[in-house]
Amino acid sequence: MSELKLKLILFFLLSFYTLKAQDAVSTAEQLIADIFEQYTAESEDVIDYETFYDELINFTENPININNSSREELEHLPFLSDNQIENILSYVYRFGSLKSIYELQLIDGLDMTDIRRMLPFISIGEGSNEKKKLYFQDLLKYGKNELYFRMDKGIETKEGYRFLPEDENIDETSSAAYLGNAVYNSLKYRFHYKDRVLFGITAEKDAGEQFWGTSNKGYDYYSAHVQLNDFGKFKTIVLGDFRANFGQGLVLRPEFGMGKSSYVLNVSPRNSGLEKYSSVDEYNFFRGGGVTFRLNEFNISAFYSNKMIDADTINGSFSSIYKTGLHRTTSDFDKKHTVNQQIVGGNITYTYSNFQLGFTAVHTLLDNKLEPEKSVYNYFYFSGIQQTTAGLHYRMRWQKLNLFGETAITGNGSMATLNGFSFSPVSKVSMVVLHRYFSPEYDTFYATAFSESSRINNETGFYMGVEIRPFSKWKFSAYADSYRFFWPKFGVDAPTLGTDYLLQVDFAFKRDVNMFWRFKSEEKPVNFTDAETTMPTIVSTRKSSLRYNLNYSFRNFSFKNVIEGNIYKKGDENISYGMTALQDLSYRFIDIPIKMDFRYQIFDAQNFENRFYTYEKDILYAFSIPMYYGLGSRYYLNFQYEINKKFSIWFKIAQTVYADDRETISSGNEEISGNRKTDVRCMLKWEF
Repeated sequence: MSELKLKLILFFLLSFYTLKAQDAVSTAEQLIADIFEQYTAESEDVIDYETFYDELINFTENPININNSSREELEHLPFLSDNQIENILSYVYRFGSLKSIYELQLIDGLDMTDIRRMLPFISIGEGSNEKKKLYFQDLLKYGKNELYFRMDKGIETKEGYRFLPEDENIDETSSAAYLGNAVYNSLKYRFHYKDRVLFGITAEKDAGEQFWGTSNKGYDYYSAHVQLNDFGKFKTIVLGDFRANFGQGLVLRPEFGMGKSSYVLNVSPRNSGLEKYSSVDEYNFFRGGGVTFRLNEFNISAFYSNKMIDADTINGSFSSIYKTGLHRTTSDFDKKHTVNQQIVGGNITYTYSNFQLGFTAVHTLLDNKLEPEKSVYNYFYFSGIQQTTAGLHYRMRWQKLNLFGETAITGNGSMATLNGFSFSPVSKVSMVVLHRYFSPEYDTFYATAFSESSRINNETGFYMGVEIRPFSKWKFSAYADSYRFFWPKFGVDAPTLGTDYLLQVDFAFKRDVNMFWRFKSEEKPVNFTDAETTMPTIVSTRKSSLRYNLNYSFRNFSFKNVIEGNIYKKGDENISYGMTALQDLSYRFIDIPIKMDFRYQIFDAQNFENRFYTYEKDILYAFSIPMYYGLGSRYYLNFQYEINKKFSIWFKIAQTVYADDRETISSGNEEISGNRKTDVRCMLKWEF
């Protein structure tokens, strides 16, 4: 531990030694990365970074005009709370159009940090909301074409690649090895004309999947989409692969929803409606088409999806859906596209002034019967070949009070409801309160709502978040969440209670210097077994963590320092600890179009429960949140070079080196001999 402590001291000295006058301004890409990190820092859930990035980067080219924006448009900015959005709309309604960006400081609830985050994505101008007529020659002349080619490769040989099918030691019918090579490859084409016409094609092969052979020919996954926006009475038309998001997500939201994060006020999901899908997640999307039609104060949406999904089908039934999208072994191929899933649904939403009411209905039909292998925790999971789910969602504003919620019911009569309100009594104080109840019998396919569990069922909870700005440059954010599971869940063989708390203090020292301290504590029960017990017992666990984060810039340099520690206690066992520290350095060259990001990180996590998840910068459209457990260090170098106006290239190399006694990393086909793991990624972008 003495060496680790010395390194931590050096990190602190480096942080404060370089804290000087700041000049550089964060780019839109850096802002998006920072916002994404805030959402993922305290969560183990996988969030679709590509969709997250696309939503925001689109507004750098087609900024939101604050003077005639709608609530729906402002909701695309995930760092704005519901109260801030309402205050912006109210200010423009009461005082007329803003004349300059400096007038944003007069809007209640917006500080300089919020305004700086907004600037790359908004504009201050005149004009109406009416869209100009489209002409085909304009699409050809002003439309943008983009082609992306990406390759990833792990340097060390994993166990699954030691004996490829063509080797004499194994044949292609064996399930012991991967069928393809260790290269990940994707090819993407994108066309867009402003935010009106969007078209794209995606092809992907995961590492270990066969590109050309007896099992597979070509890419393993293909996707295509067309989206048209604002064509007369049609608000949106989507064809190909798409997503449909409505209400609070109890009925339908395959896209990520707002969950617990340091943005403590943002608990309602955003981005309602139909939208194209261009990511590489091979499950959470629909394939078919849909339209949204405007009729005065009504938005009417209808869609249909027909796609094949992966499952372990036997004699016309299957026990679970295989959602990873990986087809690397013969057993994976046995599950590929074995079940047809058809979905038809729609939504009607009425919006008038400060009131909104909507109804969503979805019917799902399978050509094989879903029959989960029953155990205690999944006793109430859905089984059958068809399911209907419907829900009513609402939102209304009365003075400074915003009410929102949704109640849904499935065909078997089970119910889920989520209701809350946000309130800002004074400009420096905002709060949100949320209650949720999901029946144990409620279980639907594409629901994603605010919850402790990733599955929307068997849960009730009460959440409160508060944000206070007592002084200039200071912000205090906190939440408390108490939840209960009525029925046993995976890993816990009894009904249980849990609590979760977070406190974050932000200090914006100067324009390009900011820091925060974050404390989080969670208590929840788990199963416990030892040599003296034959049946699992339920014991309480508590994990607490403290994180210090400092961001600062100097000319073309940007720095970030993080120090984090945690402690974990399970029942009567001894307390275990985890510690990590990292130094980030980014530099953009003046004379040549090159930007580099470098990180060095050390970690010491005694047990798996002390593990860390740390977001790191990556190549375009990729994200990385590696998990650290044990004793070791990690570094990466991220490199971006704009060859000319049409060509750009990204390159990243990252390596984790373990300093404990381990002789292998991971297990099964992913096992690596040795104590280090190295990954290389590169991407080429061509605009034409």
